[in-house]
Amino acid sequence: MDSLIFLIPLSFVMGFVNSIAGGGGVLGVPSMIAIGIPPINALALNRISDTGNIVGSLNNYMRVDNFDRKLGLIAIPPIIIGAFIGANLIVGIEKELLNKIIVGAVMIGVFFLVYPFNFREEKAKPHIAIGIIALLLLGLWDGAFAMAGGTFGVLIFVLLFHKSFLSAKGVMTFAAIPETLMSATILYLHSSVKLDQMAVMFLAAVVGAFVGSKIAIKKGSRFIRYAMAAMAIVMVSKILLFDVLMIF
Repeated sequence: MDSLIFLIPLSFVMGFVNSIAGGGGVLGVPSMIAIGIPPINALALNRISDTGNIVGSLNNYMRVDNFDRKLGLIAIPPIIIGAFIGANLIVGIEKELLNKIIVGAVMIGVFFLVYPFNFREEKAKPHIAIGIIALLLLGLWDGAFAMAGGTFGVLIFVLLFHKSFLSAKGVMTFAAIPETLMSATILYLHSSVKLDQMAVMFLAAVVGAFVGSKIAIKKGSRFIRYAMAAMAIVMVSKILLFDVLMIF
């Protein structure tokens, strides 16, 4: 019962953050482990929360006028193929190297988010071939690390497919459905998560994501961009303070 009382507000916050900027798992997974939830269970619950995020936010994003369903369908195969490969590759990577890779990649993401250049060129043609390769690598990343995948996905759709941040967020939420369900199922089957924990994580994330996506749509692309930048900085700070420093 104590864990359920903790998980309800935590999953609400995770759903809220994920629906706007991504990165809710960076806050949620360590918090769950800190109260005694086994790591594999924390990862499974994180993915269940991600599923709630999709349920709570997708319909709101699909109602936006510039939602690109076709691009979302194109993005699904490379993401899910990459995720399947990544989930199998991650087993052999040592934690020390993993932490350094994550720090470097998220810092690159922070640079692209805060650097003041024009992300979108209305008349520019999308870089489809490069974009597909990038989505495959995104799937590898998300399947292996499950950290900031939504953030990097939005950047891919903005930089390579020339979408606004608002449109890119909707496309990424849509394209992530199969990969998220696959990961959640695999992790759940290898965990000892209880049904009541699953239920509260899912439902609280649905509510949080619904509220967060409503705010994101109302505020627009600029709000999403800077919310992502703020969340990325939090990710880097967390890793540097609590993960990388432990190596030394």
